[in-house]
Amino acid sequence: MAEPELPVFTTRVRGVIVDEEGRVLMDRTHHTDRDVFYWFPGGGLEAGETSAEGLRRELMEEAALEIEIGRLLYVSENLFVESGDYRHEIILYFLARITGGPVGEPVDRRMHEWHRPGEQPGRLLPPDVAAAVEADLRAGFTRPVLHLVTDERPALHGGSSGGTVRR
Repeated sequence: MAEPELPVFTTRVRGVIVDEEGRVLMDRTHHTDRDVFYWFPGGGLEAGETSAEGLRRELMEEAALEIEIGRLLYVSENLFVESGDYRHEIILYFLARITGGPVGEPVDRRMHEWHRPGEQPGRLLPPDVAAAVEADLRAGFTRPVLHLVTDERPALHGGSSGGTVRR
């Protein structure tokens, strides 16, 4: 019997950057063939860099912004299928603030927009992180670190029927 296909595994970092008006910096999808959706800015960690180094690098590459990284807010674990690809990602979400920029031109410009969570013109993904940010904006980001799990593995990979588990 053949082993089930393993997912592509990635470790990512993202920043929750809030302005004085209570809006959060969001990255709008650049895929014109899909419904509009958003996520928080950041990206994949590279071998040999810390999560803070990776988040600073990503914000510089994508927006030419210098940031100060605050505390860890969430550890998000996501198992899902996207465009036929089975994926497993761990994302570390940090509270951050802009300290400078833009510094030159971004080398990997993204479509960043400021929105209050729930008011953006498309879904904010993953939904469990979106809900956590909305709650933390109201509470002042005082909760302990949350471990959020979204398990949307296909049934043949031993996954659940889908959904989110908060720990």
